[in-house]
Amino acid sequence: MRSGRAQPTIRVAVVTCAAALALGTGMGSAMAQPDPSTAKTDTSTQVTAVTDAPRSADAQQYNDAQNALVKGRYVAGFAALDAVAAAAPDDANVAALQTFYATADADARAQHSARLRTLSPMLADAVDRAIAVIDRAATETIDFAPDTDGPRTAIVVLGLGLNRDGSMAPELVERLRAAVAVAERSPESPIVVTGGNPQSGITEAEAMKNWLIDNEIAADRIHTEATANSTVQNAQRATSLAAEIGAVNLVLATTPSHLRRAISDFEIAGADVIGAATDTPDDLPDLPALAPTARLGMTVDATKILGIPRTY
Repeated sequence: MRSGRAQPTIRVAVVTCAAALALGTGMGSAMAQPDPSTAKTDTSTQVTAVTDAPRSADAQQYNDAQNALVKGRYVAGFAALDAVAAAAPDDANVAALQTFYATADADARAQHSARLRTLSPMLADAVDRAIAVIDRAATETIDFAPDTDGPRTAIVVLGLGLNRDGSMAPELVERLRAAVAVAERSPESPIVVTGGNPQSGITEAEAMKNWLIDNEIAADRIHTEATANSTVQNAQRATSLAAEIGAVNLVLATTPSHLRRAISDFEIAGADVIGAATDTPDDLPDLPALAPTARLGMTVDATKILGIPRTY
């Protein structure tokens, strides 16, 4: 998350990986495919996913394991995943999940990663990169005063559920105030507001745009992404939109407790996150590093961004 670091290319590489798995791995291995609910077409590399790639794991066992993991029932999920792996040792998606979730056991992670590499070197590379991003996002000091680069730096505000009448919660207003503080320091930077989940006919992005205009941000600086329904989708879709408008790096505006997860998601999705927004520079939040066992939510998000199937 430092300015000047080479911009990640994980998102494009993973999409290409999916196509390669579909076309070249044969009957013995499964394919990592984009989740239809979260996939976002890359503007520079369009790849058609093959939906009928063979998979060796039992669908019900795989789905049960994934269901437990994404709902935070990790003990049950790990046990179910081990059972699936024992029954289907040549399924690359299962090996990828095992590699991801071995957060507290370096030796086990190395073993799973080595097996994954024999099944799909490209997927193994993508998983290794994503794990490195998670490790960095979980531990690095977050820069709340990054050096911006005019129109090449986009300020991204992540949405939050609206009230039933379409009004915004105070927490979302705080995110917007932080974004305005950065926008005032970097007057040429575009602002991207991302969030769907409409209430009373208005999306999170539309509500945020209206607030920004009411607070003297020019409408032509604001770019709306009004379909995302999760942090994963925020990351995928706002990253694509930022690239379309010419931004090469991002400053994120979200709730402090959400920052490490958001930074991880955006960077795995292909963004270069250089820092976070705040309107209280003299009272910065205390964001301690996350232990490996506290990164499971970030790990779930990473599997979705890489396109590892949620269900078989």
